Amino acid sequence: MQSSLEEYIEDLIKRYQAHYNVEVNKNIAGKNLDIFAISLIEHFRHILTKKIKIDHYQEKEIILVKGIDKLVDVEEVKEFSQFLIKASQELISPSLDIMSHTINGIIVSSQGFSQEATNTAKRFRYGKTFFLGIKGWFDIRFLLIDLKNSCINCNAKGNEIYEVYDFQKRKEGIN
Repeated sequence: MQSSLEEYIEDLIKRYQAHYNVEVNKNIAGKNLDIFAISLIEHFRHILTKKIKIDHYQEKEIILVKGIDKLVDVEEVKEFSQFLIKASQELISPSLDIMSHTINGIIVSSQGFSQEATNTAKRFRYGKTFFLGIKGWFDIRFLLIDLKNSCINCNAKGNEIYEVYDFQKRKEGIN
């Protein structure tokens, strides 16, 4: 059964709330987003007991979701990819504590994407290291979720989270 854009956005909000701090209808870097979600995970290394910590680092994951209720063309995908780069400059700051930053840029369309838009998203790559990686790094994952055709297209980094949004696995109840 095909869900509407509003139903899918609501489903994403419910799923994100278990692991992320979620805000809806948020303005980031001059663009209104349907979902802004952020998660900060801390990792510790211990020696002998858990009371003796050798070091720690954090991972920060940011999700930016925009829903569009029409066929998305290449210009909109290019505009969103440029927005992701601009948002990364606003949301990410180099730190010795936060080693890994990830931005998941997601466009959800109820009417699908043009072939050229899909190809543009698949070619998109952007990432950066700070001070040779000592102050961390970040990457951008870019996903296009097509509700009309029940398919997902993403860039190379987006393949890391493809299964989370995969329609077939969701039907089977895996996610």
